Amino acid sequence: MLKRNLVRLGATLLICLGGAVVAPQAAMSAPSAPDSSSTTIRAQDLDPSTATMIPDAELASAGCGSTCDGKNPATYKIYYSGCTSCYHYCADDATTVASNTSGITLELRYSPRCRTAWARVGSDFYYPTIRSYYSDGRVRTSYSGFVDAYYTQMVNDAGLLARAEATAGPSTWWTSKY
Repeated sequence: MLKRNLVRLGATLLICLGGAVVAPQAAMSAPSAPDSSSTTIRAQDLDPSTATMIPDAELASAGCGSTCDGKNPATYKIYYSGCTSCYHYCADDATTVASNTSGITLELRYSPRCRTAWARVGSDFYYPTIRSYYSDGRVRTSYSGFVDAYYTQMVNDAGLLARAEATAGPSTWWTSKY
């Protein structure tokens, strides 16, 4: 019985000592998981159809500019400060800056942070359009139709003007330019 216990004790010690010698080496060679709080994101790693990286100073002074043209204000991510959790959507701070309620609910939505605009209607009965204008009145670009429920894609509005429009059959409504 004593011999059996000594054999077990020896085997246990061998396993423990053998594991102690091997375990640190295995632990040293294993890659460590990245700390998400310190993980940075690079602009070139982003899919330009779903996100962009904008330097803090540029975002504060000019918004996202033409980078945001044609993008969905509710799902397009604007990363800043280089970190993976430092982003927002243009719809986050949006306000209605012009509207037309003459038989329709038509809104010109504007994001001050992104400096973008888009059209929103109250029903899918109306077909929305957002138009971007240069300050001299020439049309810069426009997007028609729904990018999501009841609203259009965004247009750059930094130093420009925008107007929301909607049609239903032969009727057309529009907001003032902003």
